[in-house]
Amino acid sequence: MDKVVDEKGLVQEGEYLTIYIPAVDRALVFRVVSRVNKGYEVIDYGPIPITAGTTLPSYDGGSATVPADGVLPARSYMTGGIQFPPPVQGTYSNTDMWFTPDIDRNRLYHIKLYVKPSVIRTELQIPLRVQQYRFQNGRVTVGVDAPFGFSRGFIETVQLPYVQYGYRFGNDTNLDLVTYVRFVYGEYEVEIPRSGELIFNILTKKIPSYWITLPISYMDVMIKEALRRTYGFTDPNYGFKLYRIDEKDIAVADYSNILTTLVV
Repeated sequence: MDKVVDEKGLVQEGEYLTIYIPAVDRALVFRVVSRVNKGYEVIDYGPIPITAGTTLPSYDGGSATVPADGVLPARSYMTGGIQFPPPVQGTYSNTDMWFTPDIDRNRLYHIKLYVKPSVIRTELQIPLRVQQYRFQNGRVTVGVDAPFGFSRGFIETVQLPYVQYGYRFGNDTNLDLVTYVRFVYGEYEVEIPRSGELIFNILTKKIPSYWITLPISYMDVMIKEALRRTYGFTDPNYGFKLYRIDEKDIAVADYSNILTTLVV
């Protein structure tokens, strides 16, 4: 059996991609029809887009000043999320290279962000300026400014159409760090399977699929609106509920009903 992903960790044509949303215990299921950028999946973006003179808070209290473009000062972190402006002209957004409108509902970006030095703390906001990392059933918000609740040097995500994502970075070392970002990405043409039974088999892992969990612990209104405008999901069905394997009949009936409302 062919692998679901290739050596870059990107989904192969004809295979399935499952996006899990913890806040609602539901998933989006897609078949990758084609990978538009096959053979050129790497963008050597350059430094994190942060400008000299920017003031950042410090882990030690007080503040730190960015000494040069793309340099993250020692013991500093970002409060708000940033976006990555496109290095080329003609994109939908001048501030977010990964943004796509809801009319491009059959396109998804599978993004792997690598930042150097790899010790840099990383955090993803969905949508921009909304912190999603939580601890103890949402009692505590964590992230790059907390003792935990972040990764280092890497973020993997799928960019949903109509939603702008934000990225936060932190440097808890005692050195100013010159940064560099590389993206490995797949631009997928996708479709939602039209069989409730097939979706059930994917979500119960009888059929292989590449799973990505989005860090969404809170269903912001922007996320709900994006799922409605882009695919036709409506409250409370923001995706396909995960059922037990012994609930197949209930699940297939539920999925089949949802599929009648979708537009992809």
